[in-house]
Amino acid sequence: MKSESEDVRIEMRGNVPPANNVNNAVVQEWEGCMRGNEITQRSERRRQIGKVPPLLLKGEKGLKNREYYQPAVVSLGPYHHNRHDLSAAENYKLITLEEYRLSCGNSSMVSLYNKVFEVVHDARKFYIDGSTDEYSDEHFNRMMVHDGCFVLFFIDCIATQNMKLLLNNEYLGAFGFAKVARDIFLLENQIPFVVLQVLLDLRFQDRGERILNAFFNYLNYGEIGKREEKVFGNKQPLHLLELYRSYFISLSCSFGPGTINSSIWRRWSKKIDVDADEDWNYVKRNRSFASVTELKAKGIFVNCTYVVSSNEDIKFHSHSCYGELELVRRAVYPNSKAIYLNMIAYEMCPHNPNDLRVSTYIRVMKSLVIHHEDVKELRNNNILIHSLGRDEEVVKMYDEIDAPAVNLYMFNQLRLGIEKHCNNKYKTWAAELINVYFSSPWKTVALLVATAILFTSFLQTYFTIRPLPDDTGEDIIKLLRRCVRSKPPSPTG
Repeated sequence: MKSESEDVRIEMRGNVPPANNVNNAVVQEWEGCMRGNEITQRSERRRQIGKVPPLLLKGEKGLKNREYYQPAVVSLGPYHHNRHDLSAAENYKLITLEEYRLSCGNSSMVSLYNKVFEVVHDARKFYIDGSTDEYSDEHFNRMMVHDGCFVLFFIDCIATQNMKLLLNNEYLGAFGFAKVARDIFLLENQIPFVVLQVLLDLRFQDRGERILNAFFNYLNYGEIGKREEKVFGNKQPLHLLELYRSYFISLSCSFGPGTINSSIWRRWSKKIDVDADEDWNYVKRNRSFASVTELKAKGIFVNCTYVVSSNEDIKFHSHSCYGELELVRRAVYPNSKAIYLNMIAYEMCPHNPNDLRVSTYIRVMKSLVIHHEDVKELRNNNILIHSLGRDEEVVKMYDEIDAPAVNLYMFNQLRLGIEKHCNNKYKTWAAELINVYFSSPWKTVALLVATAILFTSFLQTYFTIRPLPDDTGEDIIKLLRRCVRSKPPSPTG
């Protein structure tokens, strides 16, 4: 991971020399992530469901955001198990367990427990050493079954718009129901996906891809959309948070640490030429660019891109007289801040090579959204929809989210492209002309009227200084009379 406080330079080399020791292999793995190349997970690397890095909990923002890493309604997995303030959800899990079993057709409760027990030893390995020692295999298996069925029952009800979702109100209250989607995406509240996959296979023939796609659409766009995307790749995700992170950043869903569609990355990176002698000092490579309204004044307009075949979530195009920044439409709602923070915490965990795409996206949004006018502009362009009430609340949310490290290559390519456009005087002058005088029909009419008045005033002044000869007026009158008296030509010729 490249910290923003380090003075480094990212070079995107085409070929990486083979590793000759363990450290070189680690560096190669991280470098592959930052370059956007698909990498193969090393067999000796052990992936674990980590806890929130302590450094994220320090500082002013870290202290304010502590609550967003802690479950508010339900505990999932061993890290927050048996918390007294979450006991109401433990009773409700028995209800969701029975409901999910009934939805699996002929599956008995015993067969459901036995199926999960087949992967219980693998599931233990995904948690931090010592965190599951106090639980026997039977107790741990029961925890996995209850928690897994709770999560999948909630997802299934949202995706299929099942009215049994109102059971949440009965047992958790309306406020508790609103917090469930938040709790199932907390980093420390994750269940190994091997457990969820067993339960999904008992219920669905497509491994649950349809309901997961619909549920992720609901989280991303605020509705059960029709956007059909492949949720699963060739490799098993670590947990639900990792799976949703891949969906959120519009990757090609090829799992493993830090995978990305390398052809898309290379095609995008070639759009902008970067001087090889660019001074990548701390200030230059980490400075933010202008906000949405400031970019608009410079002739850079934001547009919503919603192309099913496209996996790029941020694109910038510099045209002859204007620039275009394309962003994927996102929904922002009360749970968004917690989900963003936990995806960032996942990216910040040690021993977890990844491309820092969510952190980079948040850094971009923090640059774009400074004032409520920026949010209004994004809303008007259908890029951002929110249910936070006032636009100022959206600005506050992004301001309170800290992205301590970003993908410097991706962020700088975007920043440099925008700065290159803004530094072109011809393009900025053309943008100023359009924004000031042609931004509305009334301004255009006013410009034409003002031009006509200025032109007639010029003529009047000119002929006052240099009047026409006396006989010129008579000649003009004779010419007009002749034109009036002349007959139009016959239509037949």
